[in-house]
Amino acid sequence: MGCYFEKVTTKMVAKKRTKKRVKKSGLIYFATNTRLADMVKIGMTVNTAEERLNTANRKHEFMAGRWSINQKVKTNDVKRTEELAHQLFKDFHDTESVSTEMFFVPKEYTIKKMADLVREKDKVLIDRADKTEAAKAAIEAAKRELDEITQETDELLSLPRDILSDD
Repeated sequence: MGCYFEKVTTKMVAKKRTKKRVKKSGLIYFATNTRLADMVKIGMTVNTAEERLNTANRKHEFMAGRWSINQKVKTNDVKRTEELAHQLFKDFHDTESVSTEMFFVPKEYTIKKMADLVREKDKVLIDRADKTEAAKAAIEAAKRELDEITQETDELLSLPRDILSDD
């Protein structure tokens, strides 16, 4: 955290700057464009879907068609869930697109089915993260206990102090 100075009458007072908190919750959206058949844009926003659509549908000379959001996945961590969605459908990524968020809709899949899969796998990821943190805490506790046992053992195996004294 940095400091800045604020002039108060004739005195300078140092104040701490408060770090702006980054909003993590939001939604992952599955957007389609009227001119891009069988393709979906998988993106994230911490704003509303409507605000994101307004931005996407502004006049842009290189983008034809209109965007609409077909599915939304609410999440408490947009980056985690977007990375998961992109990972799940990486084999369908449009490598010719300048966007990293454009994917072909897999055969036998609907956009709803894609979104449902992301919801399901995100729950698994959250559950596994909780279990991983609990396991890490157990490992740290076991390490501390092992250190204590090792120290106790060293003390029990050392020569008695009365042998070491020169009395």
